[in-house]
Amino acid sequence: MVERLVPDELWELFERVVPPAPSRPQGGGRRRYGDREVLAAIIFVATSGCTWRQLPPSFGPSGPTAKRTGLPLSIGISGANLHDSQALESLVRGIPPIRSRRGPRRRRLAKLHADKGYDYDHLRRWLRLRGIPHRIARKGIESSQRLGRHRWTIERTMAWLAGCRRLHRRYERKAERFLAFTSIACTLICYRRLSK
Repeated sequence: MVERLVPDELWELFERVVPPAPSRPQGGGRRRYGDREVLAAIIFVATSGCTWRQLPPSFGPSGPTAKRTGLPLSIGISGANLHDSQALESLVRGIPPIRSRRGPRRRRLAKLHADKGYDYDHLRRWLRLRGIPHRIARKGIESSQRLGRHRWTIERTMAWLAGCRRLHRRYERKAERFLAFTSIACTLICYRRLSK
């Protein structure tokens, strides 16, 4: 089951970002489960939507054991009462350098497309200062219809995220755990798309 949920290629990618196991100089303690088994348990919970207590014993680690691994990916969550435009700067800052097939890593976005919800002068200025070309529809002037050919990528990604049942309803009390599940879902989506 572990090899099916976490194939070798996916494990090689995760192995790069998993922190090393902490050592206990005094010894003792419980036996530590392998990181691959823990990742398989997390993926199972994220995709099936089951609770930690319903995790089959074939995975080995219990819920508290599996909750120890978090991955640093660029994604954000916020309250439902926060306007989208307020999260733009932190999300753009969180995008890591992108490795290309040729040449050096790309350090900034090639272009940013946004609808009228992001039509604020301070956001345009902020993007301009960072050298990021942008196409933001203007309120009262332009129609959002021209962004339709770019908006489908967002809608498609949200549909892919909806495929992870754990994200339908927020079961986790702590935001960092929900963010970790969302990050793992995004990583699985990228892995599946790039492995085709």
